[in-house]
Amino acid sequence: MTALFFESLWGACLLGVKLTAIVVPLVVAFELLRYLPFFRRVGEGIDPLMRGMGLSRNAAVPLFTGIFLGIAYGAGIIIRVAREKNLSRREVFLVGLFLATCHAVIEDTLIFVVIGGDLWIMLGVRLLVAVVLTALLARLWRPEPAAG
Repeated sequence: MTALFFESLWGACLLGVKLTAIVVPLVVAFELLRYLPFFRRVGEGIDPLMRGMGLSRNAAVPLFTGIFLGIAYGAGIIIRVAREKNLSRREVFLVGLFLATCHAVIEDTLIFVVIGGDLWIMLGVRLLVAVVLTALLARLWRPEPAAG
């Protein structure tokens, strides 16, 4: 019984080291890339896709944050950006919907690959479902006409 406990404890410690080796560099890389033109260039490249999902360029930062680091970290950014850039309720909802379906893509995918998952299946299915679902709901929930 004691041997099983220590074997399980050792396995948990190894998994913790693997997770730390994945998560910490991702957070550091994201924080560094945030201040470089990297995300702006990527945002320009996927602008047509974002428009197809009913999202403006102002939604790019919370979207990238949630995709890379997860929904909890992305939620704080979504709230801040929604206030600063006056994102509509519709756009905040669409960003939230996308991230509920497809958040922490790099982190989660790498974690599941470490324990034996297939990278391309997990990544492809999550991205496809998020894009299709968000675009569909963007079509159903039309923007409100500007008052005026």
